Amino acid sequence: MKFAPGVPLAIALAFDATKPRQPVGKLAMAGGLAQLEWSKDVVDGARPISPVLYPPEAGLHAARSRDFEGLHGFLADSLPEGWGRLLMRRRLAKLGVRMEELNGLERLALVGTRGRGALVFEPATTPPDTVETLDLDALAAEATAILMGEEGTLADTLAGLAQGSGGTRPKVHVGFGSQGRISVADGETAPDHESWLVKFRAPADPIDIGPIEAAYASMAEAAGLMMSAYRLLPAKAGPGYFATSRFDRPAPGRRLHMISLCGAIEAPADRPSASYDTFMRATQAITRHADDVAACFRRMIFNVLAHNRDDHTRQHSFLMDAIGNWRLAPAYDLTFSPGPGGEHYLDIEGEGRKPTAGHIAAIGRRHGFKDRAIATAIDAVRAAVADWPRFAKEAGVTNASRQSIASAHDAVWGTFGKMR
Repeated sequence: MKFAPGVPLAIALAFDATKPRQPVGKLAMAGGLAQLEWSKDVVDGARPISPVLYPPEAGLHAARSRDFEGLHGFLADSLPEGWGRLLMRRRLAKLGVRMEELNGLERLALVGTRGRGALVFEPATTPPDTVETLDLDALAAEATAILMGEEGTLADTLAGLAQGSGGTRPKVHVGFGSQGRISVADGETAPDHESWLVKFRAPADPIDIGPIEAAYASMAEAAGLMMSAYRLLPAKAGPGYFATSRFDRPAPGRRLHMISLCGAIEAPADRPSASYDTFMRATQAITRHADDVAACFRRMIFNVLAHNRDDHTRQHSFLMDAIGNWRLAPAYDLTFSPGPGGEHYLDIEGEGRKPTAGHIAAIGRRHGFKDRAIATAIDAVRAAVADWPRFAKEAGVTNASRQSIASAHDAVWGTFGKMR
């Protein structure tokens, strides 16, 4: 799994399983920083693989810092983090390999063809895995044991199903077919199955985290946010598991190139490092679609009023199709969250703890929104959030969670104020 010095990693885009991969470039490490050379196809076609920081020009493009394991931010997006990273470290330990001793290029080789989006890396050194079960209750129990530091019998199964998972909550990737069939496989799902993500509860989560996220998804749709398809899968006992379709896998055998806000502008996700103004500016620069900027604006209002403060730069993404067109990805990972120190990761006009309608309006006006449009967006989101008790009851959220979250919503609205 260790590469000899100077040995490059080939990067390609795999948009369609039935067609040849599209060469992107080659990557090598030098002095702790990755050096990227775009392919002739990327340069000649001026393809915006990294639409902000690394233009499709000939020559070597060095990573700008060591903040992303010495990699370019858009490539570091492919690395597992949180839950996926924990599982990968455990798998490597069984093979006698310390993950900490691998550089960024070697970690990309571990991802191989199983990362998020359409980027693939060769030669792939992904450890083989054996899928043992798809009993969601057994996998959920195993995930909890792993997070608590215990070793279980299904660890390899979870590792194989996690693929390039990010975030702290345990999750697996599965395929949903017609007539209720569910499939798993090494790498991509079965050809006729849709790719979905199933989440489990982490020890610090409330017992009803699945229903809470399902209720938030319904509330977000009512507020006008674009969401991927979702459902609540039943458990043998207790609340169900939240599942959502993968927007980077739009159809069986099809993939989209994906880059997070973090990877696009290289603003670290583990600390407050950007603002909603930055998010909207980046969206305008990347997609050049006014509708996408408006969607960012609506998402900001929702995260404020719904008390979702886990809104860091990995929680917002962009998708590129095979032609090279970029669009804002659907909203995801929406749930009640207190945030770091009780604040939003992305600030609103410098305010992260108690943003007001005035802060929202200031950003909106800067991006060309009229006061009437701003007020309409706020009213629509407020109406949806005010209906939280109904969404929560329909999803099976416990009375305790329903009431505590409603109180948090009311507290936010109480300090939100009016536009000025």
